[in-house]
Amino acid sequence: MRVLSVKASCFAHATEEVERVKLALTNIFPIEVEVKQSHARGQFGNPIAILEAELTRQREIRAFLKRLTEALPEEELKRLREEVEQRFEQGRFYIRLDKMQAYLGKLRLGQGLQVVLVVTSYPYNEDEIKEGIKKLLGR
Repeated sequence: MRVLSVKASCFAHATEEVERVKLALTNIFPIEVEVKQSHARGQFGNPIAILEAELTRQREIRAFLKRLTEALPEEELKRLREEVEQRFEQGRFYIRLDKMQAYLGKLRLGQGLQVVLVVTSYPYNEDEIKEGIKKLLGR
């Protein structure tokens, strides 16, 4: 199993300060990342900033995975391992992190920040990938 990229994204709603949300997003990474920003409108016309960052270099991906497995409490890593089937779809493993905790520099499962690990194996084998993810999330 190989992780090809790590993509993280979140919304900054009209009631939130974009720079603080951007800080929450960058805090999940152990290295400096470029954050791309786009804009959308909510259902009632309220402005929404969409923030995205991506890692594609293997050294950076390994550093992120190390941070993730060291920063998440063991019970949350266990939960991720148990939920691999539900969180994995078509070569992507989905994790949601708490935006406020990320702003404070902590990684916790929750809502607000979506992290997607794009994974593969050669030859492509979903069962092998899922087992690889479980090992990756072990300590």
